[in-house]
Amino acid sequence: MPVSATRSALCCLLIGGAGIVGNAAPAVAQTAPERGVFVTQIGENSRADVTQQNSDSLARIVQDGDGNQLDLDQTGSAAHRAQIAQDGDGNSVTAQQDGDGTATLALAQEGDANTAILLQRELSSAGETNAAVVQRGNGNTVILAQDGSDNNASLNQVGDNNIMTATQLNSGNRLEWTQTGDGLADLGITQTGNGSLQVTQSATGAQFAPPPGSGG
Repeated sequence: MPVSATRSALCCLLIGGAGIVGNAAPAVAQTAPERGVFVTQIGENSRADVTQQNSDSLARIVQDGDGNQLDLDQTGSAAHRAQIAQDGDGNSVTAQQDGDGTATLALAQEGDANTAILLQRELSSAGETNAAVVQRGNGNTVILAQDGSDNNASLNQVGDNNIMTATQLNSGNRLEWTQTGDGLADLGITQTGNGSLQVTQSATGAQFAPPPGSGG
């Protein structure tokens, strides 16, 4: 019961975690920040490998199901934060957080055979790069690279066999991308600085709605 409660609470946090992407307010300073690696696994043949270079980094991992795989590297001089939940079978996450500034990741995968490959590199010691990725369904893939400073992305897929690829380079990029349906096309988005995009795809078609005055 305590383990299930922990998993449910974390899944709710991650599924609602897109809020961290648009929130640039600094966290309240703590004299004793939460740090370390915390892993909960329920099921068989699952694996979690976590490497931390900065002793103040935090990784919270929950895997519920069989054959789930996680590789997380938190490197560079800054303290990074990752909260990852995989609920289902045969899901896979490969993530790297690096740089002189903080990278924050909230990721939840619900379903089977979902894949997430993520790179977050924050180059500014005073900056923060954020990502929140939610996948519901089976056979979905997200590939996201953020390399620069102050880049934020929130990616959300609901359905089966959807693919997302996004790259954000340089500084100040903002991306919201929501897909609902099955087998939707990958748009292969690239932003090279101060870009702001919001893309919605559904089973009945695609909508492309960049905010007024946006670049990218």
